[in-house]
Amino acid sequence: MEREEKIKAIMNRDSSYDGKFCYGVKSTGIVCKPSCKARKPHEKNIVLFDTPEQAANAGYRPCKICMKPSNTIQIQRYHSPCGDLMLGSFEGKLCLCDWAVEKHRDVVDVRLRKILQADYEEKASDIIRETSKQLDEYFDGKRTVFDIPLLFVGTDFQKKVWHKLLEIPYGTTLSYRELATRLDMPKAVRAVANANGANAISILVPCHRVIGSDHSLTGYGGGLDAKKALLTLELGKNKSR
Repeated sequence: MEREEKIKAIMNRDSSYDGKFCYGVKSTGIVCKPSCKARKPHEKNIVLFDTPEQAANAGYRPCKICMKPSNTIQIQRYHSPCGDLMLGSFEGKLCLCDWAVEKHRDVVDVRLRKILQADYEEKASDIIRETSKQLDEYFDGKRTVFDIPLLFVGTDFQKKVWHKLLEIPYGTTLSYRELATRLDMPKAVRAVANANGANAISILVPCHRVIGSDHSLTGYGGGLDAKKALLTLELGKNKSR
């Protein structure tokens, strides 16, 4: 679809193009559907995107007129031996398993709500119930691999890092530098570390298995005590095999 056709759809507020693309307005930082009833922007201020997720990653926030959240992220608290976790599911996939004490909790919440265009609802779901069951098994030392459909919400780079974390075996660790090397980005250690820290699905996506080059635990969203407890659990289970 050419830009000219998209601009025409925006100016005509043509609802048949909704879902096919969206547009951001430079002067307001808002992203809208083609059919938005708000005042028409000047063409020079229009930035075209294929999806609202792309717009959100570029820093645009949803229009309150045409993009009111209509989706729901179901959330429920899980009480683990290492501290409470917030579990969240969206459209049949787990999108959140974040420590309740996490310093960046508000950052994660904003990211999920903005990109998924959804509000939180405190309510259990089948995915949350199954995740709770598998977490119970994990903490009881009866599970080493999770079988839960995951939804990564972030930039393409962050998703690449999170997918690589899934390849770190239970009961093992590697350094941030080693992780960056496995991603074929040996010079991007800091960026990889930041993406690791932005992981919103703790334990299932094992960012706790990444440690410093000197074998120090370094930071962790749930706190260093929680990170130490998780690694002790896994390493102890591995040795007992």
